[in-house]
Amino acid sequence: MFYRIPDGSKVAMVKLVERLRSRHFLLFDAQMNNPHLERFGAHLVSDVEYQALLSQALERSCILD
Repeated sequence: MFYRIPDGSKVAMVKLVERLRSRHFLLFDAQMNNPHLERFGAHLVSDVEYQALLSQALERSCILD
């Protein structure tokens, strides 16, 4: 994480989410949930739902620039 700049990690997360959305990523596994991630639409999923999303995500092509 970015510790020299106050809230630097939050800014980095915002930019990462923007970049992933612009490239039509289906899944971003944060491995934990917190209020900051929930602002971006993060939510808990069951293992069954996660496996289904992961399978779909792996079949997609990424838009690269």
